[in-house]
Amino acid sequence: MPNNILTFISAIVLLWVGSPGLISTLYAQLSVPLVQQWTDKERDFGILFSHNPQKLTADLPSVLNFSVRNLTTGEKINNLQANIVIVNDFQRASKFLNIPVSNGDFSLKYSFPYNGHNQILVNLKRSSFGLALASFDVLVSAPAPSPDLLFEAILLGVGFPATVMVVILALLKKKRGNYILK
Repeated sequence: MPNNILTFISAIVLLWVGSPGLISTLYAQLSVPLVQQWTDKERDFGILFSHNPQKLTADLPSVLNFSVRNLTTGEKINNLQANIVIVNDFQRASKFLNIPVSNGDFSLKYSFPYNGHNQILVNLKRSSFGLALASFDVLVSAPAPSPDLLFEAILLGVGFPATVMVVILALLKKKRGNYILK
């Protein structure tokens, strides 16, 4: 009978250690073209968008690059201003207004605060005249877990159940004498 109790307790501890509660959630960035393009065929221009680094990670700095070009000639369009709004999955927005577009190019340094899907809205204007409203999608990965997290998982997954097992065995030994461990 005491061996059955010990086997039962061991089985529960092993099941608890292997429970899905200790499995980490991983995020991956889906394959997205390195350069996204938005075009306005009526006005014959387009906006090219890329970012550096290629794999965006939350809380790490990045550079968002934009280039405004004539679709027919490929020449860059000058003398514009850009407004950028970045909206994340939580519907929180960051706004950047009146960015000068010189030589057809402009960029924005930005650290995405959260992982997940983000939409980048670009509004181009010349003087007070609105020229375009473009949209680009980016995926932002979660930061890599710290080494301390692995240590905590091992401590919680192995150390805690082992301590519980020792306490249970000590209580059973005290209650029944030395019968269990003989």
